[in-house]
Amino acid sequence: MWYQWLISLPMMVCLFWCVYFLIRCAGRMGEPHVRYSILLFYIASAILYTDHWLYFSDVSSFCGSYTYALTNLSVYPLYYAYLRALTRQKGDMELYLLFIPALIMLVFYPLNHIFGWTGHDNVMIPARICFAIQVVWVWMRGSRLVRNTRRRLDNTYADNRSYLLQPTHILLVLISATAAASMMLNLLGRDAFEGSLLVSIPAVCMSVLLYGLGYVAANTTLPPETVAQQDEQEEDKATTEETDALMHKIATALREERLFTNPHLTIQDLAAAVSSNRTYVSNCINRRTGLSFSQYVARYRVEHAQQILRSPRYPSDHEAIADAVALSGFSSDQSFYRIFKEVTGTTPLQYRQLNLPQV
Repeated sequence: MWYQWLISLPMMVCLFWCVYFLIRCAGRMGEPHVRYSILLFYIASAILYTDHWLYFSDVSSFCGSYTYALTNLSVYPLYYAYLRALTRQKGDMELYLLFIPALIMLVFYPLNHIFGWTGHDNVMIPARICFAIQVVWVWMRGSRLVRNTRRRLDNTYADNRSYLLQPTHILLVLISATAAASMMLNLLGRDAFEGSLLVSIPAVCMSVLLYGLGYVAANTTLPPETVAQQDEQEEDKATTEETDALMHKIATALREERLFTNPHLTIQDLAAAVSSNRTYVSNCINRRTGLSFSQYVARYRVEHAQQILRSPRYPSDHEAIADAVALSGFSSDQSFYRIFKEVTGTTPLQYRQLNLPQV
């Protein structure tokens, strides 16, 4: 009984997320290309682990090793397709290349079975090598996609929207762990676990990882980007004097024109205010302060909030904090509390109590 339950666990996790994301697709929740890509990943995973379940139960699977090989070569490309959709990457040539092994297997395996060109092992060994390459590629490129997206958002929007990708820190760990586990299990082959309770080790590990990936995907969304992505190849040739002058304009615009009080401030708005190019403005902030655009604006917002919190004119702490949020440009109470503590090391209430003038 325990053996049957353990070997079915990864399959059940995949089926659970298939149903969940299918409901989201039917309800049109989230961006279409994001929700469909993660659904396809879990459908392929469900087929793969159903095949595992049948194999370890000594039941003939759908098409023997064909189903296993084909889905095994499809799951990581499909997950990479989800990451690209989530991070809004353009161009699909890289995806096409990742799907080539699965496409070759789709055509070659049945023909080889009919005409007997080569033995089963001679087909599976190249498939395992291709799978290992896919795993490493998706892990490396996926991690880079997430990091670059967070950097892009931080240098474009002042509303700290990159924090919405915070679960992707967990995602990167899960991708790494899943990649390592997948490669190890693929190299060992499932024959090594047949009929043994040792199958509980990969079954439980993969179930936890698959559930974690689904949970992170279900809770990771981004609002539409209102500023078009810009060519990162644009070169910044500003001299030191020009950079100093631009930095002075940026500080003046933020402090005197109080641009930071706009919760929806973007790098494009700031560039327009100082009559410059958004790439120059972003690079200037990054080089002069070591901060992203979002972090730099947050410093002005926190400074303004501190002035409000130190004011004795508020009859209660609650009113002072409410005004600090509303008048300093923070998009929500949650972001205010989080950013204020990151910058000052104290909560808004603690700061007010420590700095309120004694009457």
